[in-house]
Amino acid sequence: MYLLIFGFPVIIILLFEGGSLLNSLLEKLPIWQQNHINVCKASGLFENAKVLEVGGCTDFEITKALGVKSWYCVDPIRCLNKVSENENYKYFAESILTFSSDEKFDLIFATNSFEHIKGLDVGIANMYSLLKNGGKLSALLGPIWSSYKGHHLWYRKTNGELISFNNVKLPNWAHLLYSEDEIAEMLLPVYGKEDSLRISNLIFHTQGINRLFYDDYKSIVDNSKLKILEFRDWHKSEYPSEDLQKTLEKKHSRKNFSTVSIKLLLEK
Repeated sequence: MYLLIFGFPVIIILLFEGGSLLNSLLEKLPIWQQNHINVCKASGLFENAKVLEVGGCTDFEITKALGVKSWYCVDPIRCLNKVSENENYKYFAESILTFSSDEKFDLIFATNSFEHIKGLDVGIANMYSLLKNGGKLSALLGPIWSSYKGHHLWYRKTNGELISFNNVKLPNWAHLLYSEDEIAEMLLPVYGKEDSLRISNLIFHTQGINRLFYDDYKSIVDNSKLKILEFRDWHKSEYPSEDLQKTLEKKHSRKNFSTVSIKLLLEK
């Protein structure tokens, strides 16, 4: 009786400390990754799971605290020159379009990486082959190209100032309405000639994003072999005016220009 009574509060303390450790570790991550991890954790997707992370390298200590069985990271850039030090946590500096493994995974986890994958339809077909039957794919992605800040700009000036899709001085949907030269001219009074030219060039030519519209993502997912459990807006949508909507539809032959980011949960 004494051991049982004594053991109960010890268990409670251990659980509390474990939760505090995870929360402390998550605080070091960008908020979008924290949110995605917490959503998956709340659904029990990590528990004793074999996880394949596409487009990222979540820290080993975090994966341990999440209670996974194993965690593999596939990213052609972030995993470059990283050496796996644990048989249950491995890096692969490869593209998900061609990555192969003898393992079959319970969960594929992708945070803000799908908008960077060119040939996403091929990538999702490969992910399907890497999942166990009943395995799930959870992805959070955005800002997507068709949204008001879908140019996904990320540019650091020589003085260290970061110009991003969140603070660049451009009208909403400018990347869908104007040419590269027109945007450079808009930016000129704010950023000067050199930075304006570089920013406008990045918006249209950076290799880092696939420039897929919302309708493209929907078509790719609808035509995959995966069952859709969730396909919804993640951030608050931003809607163009009625006249602007008509202009965008005419120019791009698409319908949805309001969705900023998408939350996917798919199942094999």
